Amino acid sequence: MKIALISHLFPTELHPFQGKFIKDQLTLLNSDENIQADIVVPTPYSIPFTTREKKNKSSLLADDFKNNRLKYLSFPKKKFPATISRSLSRNIQRYFHDKKYDVIHVHWLYPDALCIPALKKMGFKCVLTIHGSDWYQNTDNLVLMDIFEKVLDSTDRVLYSGPLLKRDVERVFPWLSKKSALIYNYVDTNIYTKPTYLEKEKAIEKLGWNPQKINVLTVANIRHEKGIDLLLDAVAETEQFAGIDFHIIGALDSDDYGKLILERVKSAPNQNVILHSPVPPADLISYYHSADFYLLPSRREGFNVSILEAMSTGLPVVSTPVGGTDIIIDSETGILAPAISEVGVKKGLISILEALPNLNADVIRKRVQTKFGKETYLERLLKYYI
Repeated sequence: MKIALISHLFPTELHPFQGKFIKDQLTLLNSDENIQADIVVPTPYSIPFTTREKKNKSSLLADDFKNNRLKYLSFPKKKFPATISRSLSRNIQRYFHDKKYDVIHVHWLYPDALCIPALKKMGFKCVLTIHGSDWYQNTDNLVLMDIFEKVLDSTDRVLYSGPLLKRDVERVFPWLSKKSALIYNYVDTNIYTKPTYLEKEKAIEKLGWNPQKINVLTVANIRHEKGIDLLLDAVAETEQFAGIDFHIIGALDSDDYGKLILERVKSAPNQNVILHSPVPPADLISYYHSADFYLLPSRREGFNVSILEAMSTGLPVVSTPVGGTDIIIDSETGILAPAISEVGVKKGLISILEALPNLNADVIRKRVQTKFGKETYLERLLKYYI
């Protein structure tokens, strides 16, 4: 089977952490001797010597696979979506006109899926994965929603990363239910391993974390939907959390929200929230090995990969009730916070501290291995390609 993946997000030398799960899928597909999977990365034209130009020219971390950047015309703030669609579609048609693929799997409703009607006219079978942000950040754009309806009508199979996302999309386009399905993410349990006592000690020493404190990890870019402000509200001036260090790994934008979070972290009473810059996937394991439990305070998610990574290392998880977290979090694996709010996060943290002595790392890891391992994911994905 020959497969093309299309995603504007993919790890590069400059940003090795972005779109990591797309590369994981590419690698997994190619691990099957009966599959050849290639990657196409739509990349907007950019002005020379700008930050965007530097980003766009950064080498894709896909040397082991056939890969290509495909240029198209884009505009800030999603202006002129019809023009963007025409440009992307035209260049997609040029690229694929002499190529043979059994299926083209497009990730992201915007902008990547705008080319699906053109691909269908060329006779390709098209599968689309909607991840969450690509839907929720665009529902107020009426022009885009009209384009999305045509895109979704042309798509052979629509996959969602979480049940709430599926529900919300199909409230708008109920006819999609006939050709849609859930496809949860997976984790490579051979990479995200449970540390020995010695490995945990070495990881804590390597990162310089305080071994006398409880260390909590969150992996999330600093955006409103990730709920970092809810975390800060929950732990502010709470003496019960003074002996806990909250470590957040994620990109901090220079927008108003990013500036607000940075200022609040600097002025936090207990000074126990620490922001870390993003790290390459290979270095992330040290952070999981150093943590005592994982926290996801999000307002919205499709299905969060970092939860799977954390649990694969044996970490208990406390999470707000978003994006299918109730499927994997229960009394044996962690705590599902009662609400997406400051109070909900605070109650979740209090509950996880009480539950920690009774949570077994081997049980937590086994849950992920059984339901969200590579083999299970690949079998499920290939079913939707046929």
